[in-house]
Amino acid sequence: MSASAAKSFEEAKERHEHHGGPSWVPIAAAVLAVLAAISGYFGNLRSTQALVEKNDAIVATTHASDTWSQYQSERVKYYIATTAVDQGVNANGNEDNLRRLADAEKLKAPPLMTKARGFEEEAQRHNERSERLLQQHETIEVGSTLFEVAIVLVSITALVGSRVLPYTAGAAAVLGMIFFLVGLTR
Repeated sequence: MSASAAKSFEEAKERHEHHGGPSWVPIAAAVLAVLAAISGYFGNLRSTQALVEKNDAIVATTHASDTWSQYQSERVKYYIATTAVDQGVNANGNEDNLRRLADAEKLKAPPLMTKARGFEEEAQRHNERSERLLQQHETIEVGSTLFEVAIVLVSITALVGSRVLPYTAGAAAVLGMIFFLVGLTR
């Protein structure tokens, strides 16, 4: 539970004990505080999951970069060997060895390319999931804020005895619940 939600609940309880007021106010404040705490938890959970996914995307991108570097290195070896064969091997060179090297290097390229592209696709999937989780986090945080606004409005109701503030608090709580649920299912 956030510190402001707990503080608001305690203040509402104290005002009720010292000044009287509607008996539903402390209960409403407590329920709203619980909802604020739950939505805060899920908001933090989504934020953490988004960071983990972003980290996984960075790792996959690094693996893709390393694999592309290896691919390029193998291709350079292939081109050097084929160029040497095409240009005529120098007096100490062995043409058969160069041809075998060129053939071996040529065979290494397709699997490395496939592996690098796989890492790039994995990074893309992690980035997309991270973005979705971050959007969920932001939506849930709006819901949490609305719950805390509702707590404050209920607490003020205990202090001033307004008839309008409970409806406003109820509207904020309903909106908070909508944002919270949309954030969870987004």
